[in-house]
Amino acid sequence: MRHSVTFTTAQMLELELVLAGAWGDPPRFDLPEKHTARVRIPETTAVAAGEQVDVFDPEGTGIATITVEDVRVSDAGGRWIAGPVRATRPFGHRSFHALRAPLRPRAAMAAVVTDAVPEPHHELWRTGASIPIVLVDHGDAAALATAVDAARARGRQIVVLPAPDRGARSEAEWRDALATVTRALIADEATVYATDRVRGDGVVVLLSGLSGSGKSTVAKLLAERLTLEDPRRVTLLDGDEMRQMVSAGLGFSREDRELNVRRIGWIAALAAAHGGIAICAPIAPYTSMRAEMRERAEEVGNFLLVHVATPLAVCEQRDRKGLYAKARRGEIAQFTGISDPYEEPSDADLVIDTSDIDPAAAVDEVVAALERVAPARRTWTSQMMPEFII
Repeated sequence: MRHSVTFTTAQMLELELVLAGAWGDPPRFDLPEKHTARVRIPETTAVAAGEQVDVFDPEGTGIATITVEDVRVSDAGGRWIAGPVRATRPFGHRSFHALRAPLRPRAAMAAVVTDAVPEPHHELWRTGASIPIVLVDHGDAAALATAVDAARARGRQIVVLPAPDRGARSEAEWRDALATVTRALIADEATVYATDRVRGDGVVVLLSGLSGSGKSTVAKLLAERLTLEDPRRVTLLDGDEMRQMVSAGLGFSREDRELNVRRIGWIAALAAAHGGIAICAPIAPYTSMRAEMRERAEEVGNFLLVHVATPLAVCEQRDRKGLYAKARRGEIAQFTGISDPYEEPSDADLVIDTSDIDPAAAVDEVVAALERVAPARRTWTSQMMPEFII
């Protein structure tokens, strides 16, 4: 049986390393306890050993095939798969294509690697002029262009190295992976200036909870408040409203609900990539879909998961749309909380219960959490005075 999976940007970078032989030959993915390439696919892709997974890039182009030898359910949602990888066509355009390590021979005995742009007087720039500067591509084209310009301004030889997938590794594992692929593709010796990655100002706020939990009310009040108080552009992506337009035609099967949340996550990440705040309020009942949204958001910015943990009994009592009553009568199949599970988040950044606090107080808590996770670099102030009065 064949399955299909669309890789995220981070997974495409990992695949680029795999096919270049950075993790050994023949190219393959392995389970996470091994210090090799790894990939996690959606839980809804019920693949088994002996089957094949066709890999598509974010533009929908078939790029590779994985022959599955082993499968394991991930604690973070989704499934790890292991097996050999075969390219089915060349990669499309990659940022700074001609500078990328997979396309360049191993021409250096030593190199210096940085995954952030060093300050002008950083010791990295004092290394020998003949030693190449290896710039790590995290999928942020603007950040990579800034780093390339900085290295070119100093007349340095540049190599662009795809980043191992951070979402598939702890920080320590990621640093080890970076050293491994550098030695494999670029140089026998490498000084790695790995830093805690500086994220952009953008942020995706996901309010997840049962129907009737109050997440849409809190989301709307939060959008109003941030529009007045935060300099970043605010976009509200309510689950019901998104279904009317972006996800029109989708049903309520698990696959359709996964796709609905994936679309919301994709749009939200675009807003965050441009420095904005995207507030999302779908039910998002499954761990795997929330993990995918977090991973996509953190590729470009920040992520805040708010579990609106209002009890089911309270949600049923509210039942503004009469949906719970229909679900109890069996008129709605796979209704979250009744005939389909809500997988409570174990990784929520904030938990609120709108049966205990009013919506305004809930917004106060979300704003405080947002300030901890992704504070605005500048704020409006009521002390600003008009230049003139008419």
